[in-house]
Amino acid sequence: MSAKKFKITAKTTFNDVMKNKAETVGDKIFLTYIRDFDKGIDEKYTYLDMHLQSNRVGNGLSKLGVGKGTGISLMEINCPEFLYTLFATFKLGAYIVLINTALKGATLQYIIDHSDTEVLVIHWSFLDQYLNIKDELPKIKHVIVDISEAPEDFNIPNGMMLFQEIIKAPDDNIEAEIDFDEKAMLMYTSGTTGPPKATTFFYKKFIAGQSLQIFTALPMVVGLTRKDVYFTCLPLFHGNALQITTLPGLISEYPVVLSKRFSASRHWDICRKYNITIFNTLGAMPQFLLKQPERPNDGENNVRIVVSAACPKEMIEPFEKRYNVGVKEFYGAVDGGGYLLGPFFEKGPVPVGTMGKPLPGTFADIMDEAGNLLGPDEVGELVFLVNKKELDQRKVTYYKDKESSQKKIREAKDGQLWFHTEDLATKDKDGWFYFVDRKKDAIRRRGENISPWSIERVINQHEKVLESAAYAVKSSEYAEDEVMVSVALKPGEKITPEELLDYCQDKMAYFMIPKYIDFIDELPKSEVHRTLKQILKERGVTPTTYDREKEGYEIKRI
Repeated sequence: MSAKKFKITAKTTFNDVMKNKAETVGDKIFLTYIRDFDKGIDEKYTYLDMHLQSNRVGNGLSKLGVGKGTGISLMEINCPEFLYTLFATFKLGAYIVLINTALKGATLQYIIDHSDTEVLVIHWSFLDQYLNIKDELPKIKHVIVDISEAPEDFNIPNGMMLFQEIIKAPDDNIEAEIDFDEKAMLMYTSGTTGPPKATTFFYKKFIAGQSLQIFTALPMVVGLTRKDVYFTCLPLFHGNALQITTLPGLISEYPVVLSKRFSASRHWDICRKYNITIFNTLGAMPQFLLKQPERPNDGENNVRIVVSAACPKEMIEPFEKRYNVGVKEFYGAVDGGGYLLGPFFEKGPVPVGTMGKPLPGTFADIMDEAGNLLGPDEVGELVFLVNKKELDQRKVTYYKDKESSQKKIREAKDGQLWFHTEDLATKDKDGWFYFVDRKKDAIRRRGENISPWSIERVINQHEKVLESAAYAVKSSEYAEDEVMVSVALKPGEKITPEELLDYCQDKMAYFMIPKYIDFIDELPKSEVHRTLKQILKERGVTPTTYDREKEGYEIKRI
């Protein structure tokens, strides 16, 4: 089989692609994994390595009964083992559930249980987070622990298995039959007004058939050449690192460099050492990089393109000038129906700070609450016109949530179908779109979308708390949100902010823990007893508000 003869067709599976890569470019380096940059430890993996190792994991999982329709939750650091497990799942026809590794308590329990997970693959460093909720997860049949880099005296609890034993299975090719109508992956949203929602990715629309061509098209859309090298320090459980960097790199044969996490102080040294030409940013990453002490060699790197999302307009030009790079802003969402905005194929100047324009063949606009399209520079919801012939392709399915799924595409007064993004934006007279804010109630803090519902659920369980409301307030230092919570205590009860924060520490992710706490007599309510968070947001931080950073309260990070 030669690369020229291999074509992606309606029947192509992910396994077909991996086998082809192993046979045609098997000795080509796909992944460079930075295990410890400070110690100079990295590892290189070829296409053949990725194929054989994922075969071993797949065959090991198959012995446990994993196959079509089996749910596998993956709670793993950025590492090759993450990708082996992911690829093995796709080869077996099972489905993967990507878990944010910072989650704890009620939110973690909800996701694992709601997803109908039967197998949990977990890094040893997160094991306590699972053990704290294991009695509330009756559907789990097998727990597989990755002990890479674990202390020598680390022991897993009885009844669990080692990932390092699972991967000792034979590397024979997996010949599982793939049902293209089955789900391949669940990726949970942060949750806004309720529990987190699981965006469902089906094989035929994501990782099998002609949908695989999306991953070959993305590099061309960004403007890459065969000399480019991807880098990601973002977590693989997020759509950005996985779907915009790793999978396009794998399928289009662009080398990928992967680190465990973002480090502002090491970032450009990494780029220089590994000859990086493109990386993506989220959240406050550009701000953190700009706040680093200036160095004479800041502009000495091979990076051509920085793919950004919602970088503050005023930072783009200073960032480009200091680091000698080009910033390209794009818009997309995990549950965005495949719609994108960006500077696609533009030959002329692109306005600073714009999200871009729609891809050729698609149409976007700005809509008010009543369904009316707005004029230039008016703030409203970003919507995309749905071609009725593409309705099935554009549908978003939330796992076990039919109502939310149906709300994404709605018919307007004129009979046209519009995809609702739930993001606020404007469009100028020349058709360029600009991000304004999130319409939904999510809190965006340093690259993480946070569910107020998840924060409130934890705080409200405290025996002294009557009710609470979590919401976003703007940070004075960064152009992003900080978490604030207003708490009404039960009559006659008292609690200090430190006691409440101590209670939160082991029950929610570190990035969810409030920066600001306000104790108030009662929450403002509407006639139907809904909390009026806008009133709380407008009140904001007051002289009596507790600020944990000013008070020196320390958050435990994993």
